[in-house]
Amino acid sequence: MTTKQVLYLTATFLGKEDLLNCPYFTGDEGEISAEDQKELDILNRCLNLIVSEISTDYLPIYKQKNVSFVNKELKLNSVDENIYQIVKIQNEYGSSVRFKIYDDTVKADVKNAIITYTSFAEKCELDGDVENFSGKVADRVLAYGTAMEYSFVSSLYDDATIWESRYKNALLIISQKKHNVVMPKRGWF
Repeated sequence: MTTKQVLYLTATFLGKEDLLNCPYFTGDEGEISAEDQKELDILNRCLNLIVSEISTDYLPIYKQKNVSFVNKELKLNSVDENIYQIVKIQNEYGSSVRFKIYDDTVKADVKNAIITYTSFAEKCELDGDVENFSGKVADRVLAYGTAMEYSFVSSLYDDATIWESRYKNALLIISQKKHNVVMPKRGWF
């Protein structure tokens, strides 16, 4: 999904008809006014806050990478610029390796390893795409969260609590694990 889709839904939810008629949404050749550009920038920052929150608190983005340790050390920024948390490190045979993190360095007794980690979502640009969290998060949920953040920023606390309720309920449903329930075998007592 694109940033434009999410921001369009958010502006619709917030009742910003003037903003919906600006060239960013209509696709006209006209120039976006300074006031509309300011509103779009605020909405985009709110969207980035929501996407970051989802990626760290609700639906982590897992990644793996083959790395080489030098003198039993590895710089975190050499793994990924957006690294959030290291989940595990395995040697080339698949065995787990113990590790410690000091500032921006990982120390482990291994030469070559596979590192599994979670990362922050990529920043949303006005003409770019939004992290889709493996298709689990609908644009509507992101729009709820963006409307919530925008309402808090604009000191519209009553509106913010309504959007927060919708956003948190949708995230709760999404983040619950859906799996098959295995019932115990029937027996005679």
